[in-house]
Amino acid sequence: MHSIRTKIMAVTIAAIMTSILALGGIGVLTMGVESDRSSAEKLELISENIQQKLDAYLDSIQQSVSMAIHMADDSLDDADVVYLGTSGTPEEVERLDSALAKHCQEVEHAFGSIANNTNGIATYYYCINSGYGSSEHGFFWSKMDSGTFTKQAPLISTELDPNDTEHTTWYYSPLKAGRPVWVGPYRAHFLGDVWTVSYVAPIYHNGFLLGVMGMDILFDTMIQLMKDVSVYDTGFAFLMDRDGNVIYHPDMEVGGEPVQFTRDLDAKTLKRRSTGDELVRYTRNGEEWQLAFCTLTDDHKVAVTVPVSEITASQRQLTLLILLVAVVILATFTTITLLIMNALTKPLLRLTSASQRLAAGDYEVELNYEGKDEVGILTRAFRQMRDHLKLYISDLNTKAYTDDMTGVRNKGAFNAYLGRLDAAVRLGGQQDTPEFAIIIFDCNRLKQVNDQYGHSAGDIYLQKACRLICQVYDHSPVFRLGGDEFAVVLQREDYENRDALERDFQRRTDEQNAAATHPWEAVNVSMGMAVFEPGKDRSADQVLKRADALMYAAKRQYKES
Repeated sequence: MHSIRTKIMAVTIAAIMTSILALGGIGVLTMGVESDRSSAEKLELISENIQQKLDAYLDSIQQSVSMAIHMADDSLDDADVVYLGTSGTPEEVERLDSALAKHCQEVEHAFGSIANNTNGIATYYYCINSGYGSSEHGFFWSKMDSGTFTKQAPLISTELDPNDTEHTTWYYSPLKAGRPVWVGPYRAHFLGDVWTVSYVAPIYHNGFLLGVMGMDILFDTMIQLMKDVSVYDTGFAFLMDRDGNVIYHPDMEVGGEPVQFTRDLDAKTLKRRSTGDELVRYTRNGEEWQLAFCTLTDDHKVAVTVPVSEITASQRQLTLLILLVAVVILATFTTITLLIMNALTKPLLRLTSASQRLAAGDYEVELNYEGKDEVGILTRAFRQMRDHLKLYISDLNTKAYTDDMTGVRNKGAFNAYLGRLDAAVRLGGQQDTPEFAIIIFDCNRLKQVNDQYGHSAGDIYLQKACRLICQVYDHSPVFRLGGDEFAVVLQREDYENRDALERDFQRRTDEQNAAATHPWEAVNVSMGMAVFEPGKDRSADQVLKRADALMYAAKRQYKES
């Protein structure tokens, strides 16, 4: 492989293949990672959406019971309710019966209003503790048999078996917890063993259990809110208890015994509040599935699951597409590379020659190839580099001869200008004798302004003086020689009008000082002007020295006055 075309061809094909393999591999890997992350987020979002629906439903019931509890507490504050147990006299029992009857009537009325404005409940009740010493049992309303609430026989606490946890958990669970709790699903004996979820709360008065108050919903109501959820193609939602055991599943009969979800997952994982953005997968019937869940208000867990094959289906299709595109790209670019090798050689040689001239400092070299290929891009880049170098050198020259504060030319520029004048003076016998004058300006009171008002005020003072000089001598080069000194070289029309311009400068100085509102805005300048005298002056420096001497004489006169 000796020809440049063969070398470029080999390198190009190798680069294309390496790039395709690298980018394809990275793309497939990244796509897999992104697919896992996206699927975990999607399942989490679906489970959270179900959770929000169910929690909104459960929270409304919880709030309704809480309102009823507060009303019951308020009613008890005004009632003459005293715990009797088994030791009350007939008069005390009668008094307690009357007080509790009145209390239950008030709570029943308020609780009924709340229940009628709470969607999705099946019952509401207040079961009075018979051990309190009264024959009052509370109330029980249900709409299981009709679309409206009808009053039923009250629930009697003495008829509840504490050992029958399957049916009486609604009563004994809040007593055990000592606070309002969610219970269920369980078979409610007072609803014909229908699977029920309840929010119940114990009511205490003066440290004694007065009764249990609560609302019931049918477990089917919660399930119905989950059935319409779409999870990919064959995925589904289900419910677990707080320990991760399944209590509802599309393949289970409603009301069946809780079953272990899967042995593939650690029990600690299923006991967490949610999977969050973690990727949780398990095997079911020989197929890999992905799971996400979060916890409801009543401590149940709503979960969604889907086969991993459905999640990765698009990923597999995209991987095949990437492989196909890679083959097409390789074939296409190999053909194109063969076709353009000859076209590349000539402009590449021209670019090589031009770059050598550019490296030698020839910034006027022609770089006129306008092809749209890599050589064209490289040519334009060289052309931009050439132009930038020219601008950079020009900018350096400008900065080297410009005063930063005032923007006029600096002392270096003045010396260069004097050098050109000296050359013109030396050639005066052979060519036209130059005509020019030099004015030296010195800003009086600069040290006083700096000392009294600060250097920023002094800078303003110098800038105003410079601006005034530039305005008057706007056809002549102005130089700052350093510190408080400026110079102007008068030629042509400014040279012809030098006396008038000097008077105009004094007039403008007076006008500016009259309009000044601060001491550093008043300009006071001593100036000395010297005119080039052919035959007498052998250099521009002699003219400069006379102008300098005249300026210092004016400055002494200013100080004496």
